[in-house]
Amino acid sequence: MRYAMLLLVSLCACADFPELEGTISDAARQAPYPRLTAFPVGPVATGAEEDALRDRIAALQARAAIIRQIDITALQ
Repeated sequence: MRYAMLLLVSLCACADFPELEGTISDAARQAPYPRLTAFPVGPVATGAEEDALRDRIAALQARAAIIRQIDITALQ
């Protein structure tokens, strides 16, 4: 296995990588940076959705409290 890793590293060291100089045209170098726009805001939750989320959060926190009470050493 050690020899396989050594062979892999030595083969990667012999690879020819293309040169990047001269691959970008002058027009692309002179082009302005793209204009950044604001990220669109997602839909706002309604009252019923907020209540459902609060109920779900409360249920998950109750489950987490029960799990925290479990003695892990007793399970091993």
